[in-house]
Amino acid sequence: MVAFTCNICGAFNQVESFESEPASCACGSNVRVRALIHLLSTELFGVDIPLFRFPTLPAISGLGMTDKECYARLLAEKFSYTNTFYDREPRVDFHQRNATLASTCDFVLSADVFEHVAPPGRRAMNEVWNILKPNGFLVATVPCTPDDRFVEHFPDLFEYRVVSLGKSAVLVNRRRDGAVEVREDLIFHGGPGATLEMRQFSRTQLVSELLAAGFSEVEYLSANRPEIGVLFDPDVSQPLVARKSRFAMDRAAQIQLVREWLRSQQAFLDERARADRMSQQMQMAATSRWLRLGRAFALGPKFTPRD
Repeated sequence: MVAFTCNICGAFNQVESFESEPASCACGSNVRVRALIHLLSTELFGVDIPLFRFPTLPAISGLGMTDKECYARLLAEKFSYTNTFYDREPRVDFHQRNATLASTCDFVLSADVFEHVAPPGRRAMNEVWNILKPNGFLVATVPCTPDDRFVEHFPDLFEYRVVSLGKSAVLVNRRRDGAVEVREDLIFHGGPGATLEMRQFSRTQLVSELLAAGFSEVEYLSANRPEIGVLFDPDVSQPLVARKSRFAMDRAAQIQLVREWLRSQQAFLDERARADRMSQQMQMAATSRWLRLGRAFALGPKFTPRD
């Protein structure tokens, strides 16, 4: 039995058979999603905060690469955040330079995406680097081979389609030299089509690719966090942070953070004042002579004064 509190929705869970990929919380989160949010929290705030308790800071901007709804909705409430897709709006093609997005984001989230983008995979990493602000960062999960072996399934991919042939799917590709090839050895994640696995990363190669794309440092999350339901096994995607430089809140975000703290402090003081007034009213009612008279006739409410 594994017990944990989801760091996305805050729900307490107890599961007998703990697996990495299937959802293990009613909100839809799994190990890699919770690891992603853990890294986002520690990178932004320096401590691990559940997502539903993040401060509301619209001065911080973020971009999602087909993020799950279970955390994309909350991120949109907390930050200036947009979840993007490769097959519908809001659409962002990470194989092209998006001039309007250049240097606009404090963070980009990518959960199991880089193994699916068409080659060369580094082009998408270059574009993430382009989108990030000078002190921005990427938080990603990427499946890596346990034997640290990098495999590019379709190195000559150029003009291609995945089509149905009989009961199976095949890839038809016209290479740059004009030759046509048909491949049947396809691997899909979660279904056919856009989820075609283009490559298998190794941890070493993944770091090398990110550094070559311009990131200054890459750090893997390798320690289990059982209290939030992050337990690694050989098949789990590797969670990581890739930094352009160390993140620091700008002045606008700092001001919003202070205002958020002041609002929470005021809400606490208001609630305590309300509780004190209620207690005083109950004390007064408990010592009322009219109440004592009513009690003599077994009438009226009973109050137990607080010490």
